[in-house]
Amino acid sequence: MIKILMVLAPKEFRDLEYIVPKAFFEQKLVCQVTTTSTETISYWRFGFEVSSSGMIVDYKNDIFDAIVFVWWLWSLNYRDNETLQYMTKNHLWAWKIVASICAAPRNLLSWWVMKNKKFTWANWDNNLDYLAKESGSLYEKKNVVVDWNIITWSWPEAVEEFALAIIDKLKY
Repeated sequence: MIKILMVLAPKEFRDLEYIVPKAFFEQKLVCQVTTTSTETISYWRFGFEVSSSGMIVDYKNDIFDAIVFVWWLWSLNYRDNETLQYMTKNHLWAWKIVASICAAPRNLLSWWVMKNKKFTWANWDNNLDYLAKESGSLYEKKNVVVDWNIITWSWPEAVEEFALAIIDKLKY
């Protein structure tokens, strides 16, 4: 069975960023596990609450086929999280999928896993050109970008397209 680890921020992001991909994964008979780094419940911008299956440190990287980072601006607090950096790099070195929603690609850039890779994201602070150049990455103004085993998504309007891109990539 295909297993996906969905990593949530503890608070303040759009409910649909989790609800919609999760529904697509469940419909395609993909097992998904929900986790967070700091708490057992994530609180969302519009009131939805999610109980976590455990904390990130509770899971071994090798049992998942994909990691999906479901974050909003709160993701910037994860930039220095060594556990997530280690998991992400090892996942990619094992030729597995890393997918990232909204602001979360910013962490992928700072973790140096995006060199020579195409990506997209929400450029809310107009800092994108600088960060892409600094990391050696290539920004594409698209809703969803798939480059190698990295899938990035920019805006909520493309949530279905993002979920389907992950499912398609998992078919290998």
